[in-house]
Amino acid sequence: MRYHLIILLSALAAFHACNNAEKEMPPPEIYIQMPEGGYEIEPDSALLISPKITYDYDTHYLWKMNGEVIDHNEKDLVYTSNVLKTDTFEFFVYSEHGSDSIVIPVQTIILVDFEEFPLDKYTTHTNKSETGYFSTKGLNLPVKNISTENYWSGFAISLETNTTTQSIENQFSVYASSGAGDSKKFSVFLSDEKGNPNRMYFTDGNDHHLKSVSVNNTTYTALTIRRGDTNAKAFDYGDWYKLTIKGYDKNDNPTGEVEFYLADYRQDDDYKIISTWSKVDLHDLGKVNSVEFVLTSTDTNEDGYNTPLYFCLDNIKVSD
Repeated sequence: MRYHLIILLSALAAFHACNNAEKEMPPPEIYIQMPEGGYEIEPDSALLISPKITYDYDTHYLWKMNGEVIDHNEKDLVYTSNVLKTDTFEFFVYSEHGSDSIVIPVQTIILVDFEEFPLDKYTTHTNKSETGYFSTKGLNLPVKNISTENYWSGFAISLETNTTTQSIENQFSVYASSGAGDSKKFSVFLSDEKGNPNRMYFTDGNDHHLKSVSVNNTTYTALTIRRGDTNAKAFDYGDWYKLTIKGYDKNDNPTGEVEFYLADYRQDDDYKIISTWSKVDLHDLGKVNSVEFVLTSTDTNEDGYNTPLYFCLDNIKVSD
């Protein structure tokens, strides 16, 4: 009897040992909803960084900024900046059961999104400016008018989203349901009839980094590429419509260029006309004072381009 009791007690002890092992607290883990590449923030605004932690029991926290310890106690961090720069944060959590860490880049940028321009349902676009340019957040976007609305070049501001009408009367509509990122307003660019560009430039005369710009087709151009009209052909295999973005420094020296195909029929099984806002990386331009937008097409003759030379731009990002 005593022998069986010893076996029973040993079994119970082993069961409790296994049960306790199963209930041992796992190490904490960090989760955070962070955009690809890190956070972006505009000057003089605040960013709340709030990591989520599993098994957050009897844990300790540590924040570092650019390798230097800045906080020993708080889980959440409020970040502000009034200059263009990039900071790298590291967040650590640890307990007696283990630890975890995460790297969080934060870049202070200027976002040019055109939302401050006074457009509404009664005034849905403007391509007229008494100064000869639209000025926003340190950038000037020139516009030239010649007698009537249909004879202009350069930049306009719009909120029109008619995606069905193929007509010069619909020249200010983006081929999408909104501006970039579901915003309302955007800019429309038109080359003159010879394809000569107008430069966007910084008002302070200095060189700056452009991080990216979002681009899309106008409805007028996209539907003309798809269907053709009395002047332009419908695109076929081998055709393309291309945007080239060229940078220049304050001494007017070229700094680099970036290409983006707004329509690409070079692959027989993959014809593509851009109909969604697409972010174009501009790091290859280097530091610039002005930017030139050049539109070219395979549909051309001795008088110039038959493709309507428009495109839309939004969310221009100026970085450090």
